[in-house]
Amino acid sequence: MTKLVEDIGGLTSLVKENDPILKKVAEKFDFENPIVDPEELSESLQFLRAAGGAIGLAANQIGLSTRVMCIGMGNFSTEGTEEYQQTFFNPDILHYEGDEVYMIEGCLSFPGLAVEVKRPTTIFMKWEDEKGDPFNEKFEGITSRIIQHEYDHLMGITMDKKANRFHLERAKKKRRLLAKAQAPRRIQSAK
Repeated sequence: MTKLVEDIGGLTSLVKENDPILKKVAEKFDFENPIVDPEELSESLQFLRAAGGAIGLAANQIGLSTRVMCIGMGNFSTEGTEEYQQTFFNPDILHYEGDEVYMIEGCLSFPGLAVEVKRPTTIFMKWEDEKGDPFNEKFEGITSRIIQHEYDHLMGITMDKKANRFHLERAKKKRRLLAKAQAPRRIQSAK
């Protein structure tokens, strides 16, 4: 666990869905005058992502309005894939292509909400690593989807804004029903 993770309070301090920081565009990460050491920020984001059982996390979800996000396989494994972890500083999606496909997405900032979101299958993105070195890469499939979800966070867009009304209302209803089913029941005594 990093000092940053301790300072922010670990997983309990993850920003929830109504926090205004999720609605605003994050500021560029400044390598010349960083708000936190880039290596520590990367390590902290990856730690919190993995501890939360997630496959992506954006800096604004931990209360830092800076353009940094990370992805990783989490506790998921698929035959033929290897663990992939990457932290992206100042990402910029340059181009989207491919069919738009619906998939169910979840989010650490929206506990219990699993909603269908339509996204393109392929992106082209530039970003910097922890040292500030630039990269350009094409991402496809689930990796593309995870990146798009986290990138949206940095742009002040949450998954509830990306989902169509029908899918969002259905997901909210399922979340309410699940919460109700998991709530402790009071036993009434007979008089």
